[in-house]
Amino acid sequence: MSTVSFSGLATGLDTATLVSQLVELKRAPIYRLQSQRKGYENQLAALGTLKTKLEALQAAAQKLDTANEFASLAATSSDEDVLTVTANGTAAPGTYDISVTALAQAQKSRSQGYDNTLVAIGEGTLSITIGEEVQTLELTGYTSLQDLADRINSEVSGVSATIIFDGSETGGYYLTLTGEDGTGGAFTVDATGLGGGAAPAFTEVQAAADATLTIDGLAVTANGNHLSGIISGLTIDLQAVSAPDTTVRVVVETDAAGVKDQVKALVDAYNDLYSFLETETKSGGKLYGNSAARSVGQRMENVMSAAHAGGGAFTILAQVGIERQQGTRTLKFDESKFATAVAENYAAVRDLFIERDGNLGKASLIDTAIEDLTDSIDGVFKLGTDSLNRRIDTTDQTIERYEMSIENYRTTLERKFLAMESAVSLLQAQGNYLSSIYYYSN
Repeated sequence: MSTVSFSGLATGLDTATLVSQLVELKRAPIYRLQSQRKGYENQLAALGTLKTKLEALQAAAQKLDTANEFASLAATSSDEDVLTVTANGTAAPGTYDISVTALAQAQKSRSQGYDNTLVAIGEGTLSITIGEEVQTLELTGYTSLQDLADRINSEVSGVSATIIFDGSETGGYYLTLTGEDGTGGAFTVDATGLGGGAAPAFTEVQAAADATLTIDGLAVTANGNHLSGIISGLTIDLQAVSAPDTTVRVVVETDAAGVKDQVKALVDAYNDLYSFLETETKSGGKLYGNSAARSVGQRMENVMSAAHAGGGAFTILAQVGIERQQGTRTLKFDESKFATAVAENYAAVRDLFIERDGNLGKASLIDTAIEDLTDSIDGVFKLGTDSLNRRIDTTDQTIERYEMSIENYRTTLERKFLAMESAVSLLQAQGNYLSSIYYYSN
């Protein structure tokens, strides 16, 4: 930027302002380019938002694209005071009668009594063995009873330590170790490696025991009260022993409400995507005329509107209550119609969405389409953002050239106005000289 200063005394003109105004007129193309650049940046940001919404739709579709995921089974217990149950995607519909005869319990071992928690328990090694795994603590220097409890809790896996005080003035503090439920959590403690202090000597006060139950008359032993894998796809948590001669009925059945919620989430994600597209691709929107946004809209709309080729009872989404709303590209979800379709022909509704044995349902097709659109090499977002970034780079280079040209123009103007001021000043001096000669000669 030039720092030339004009006095304007010779011409009476504000030449500095004139130069600034003339230069400002020359900057008009730069302002247009900067506006274009801002538009490209807005498109990049809007494409990022569009991609996020597309990925949300993909996530909703991926929760529906297999038989296990679409199943949405619900498991119920007739007596949750005895046991609770949950089902995952690998469960199958069925009914089970369960009787709990014993809960699993953890081993508990207790030390001799100590007068306080600061008693030194010695130096050396203390080992705890669970199954075939030996975990050893190396104790050096002063280690109190409380220190030992803290070390066990932070360094030993499968055993927890607690100090219990029974209120006695002497010998009232006991270090109690508790394993995990079941015989698999049984443990032994070897404190013979400790010396120079009051090493703990542990006595078992509760033996580890497994849970026992019967499932449809079959005797089952479980190493804990949290059971997974006993019945395929079910997780059972035992709470109490059953009353004599009673059973708890567990029922696993299709969760129509769960299926509806999953499909509604898919429709909601689709509508969120298209509401954004309708706003941003219209005249004045950030993605108006953007080819990537146009490709996304067309591709996803084609997937949702195309007839299903699986050969089932339902071939289009409208048959199960998912229809395009008038005047918009978003969808309307008729939950009542969908529930009726599920009740009458669950398998046909399922096959309209899932991928199975060559059947490509809507959820699977949505997932594949979005994978293509968001491909990091040749997806429309990659191509679109690369194109916009190139335009931004080109615009920056053009602006830079304009700036250099305008700076040269400013320098030229300043030189010309300086020359004009000098010439006028010289003429004024000559005129003044001639006037003085004329005045004195008369």
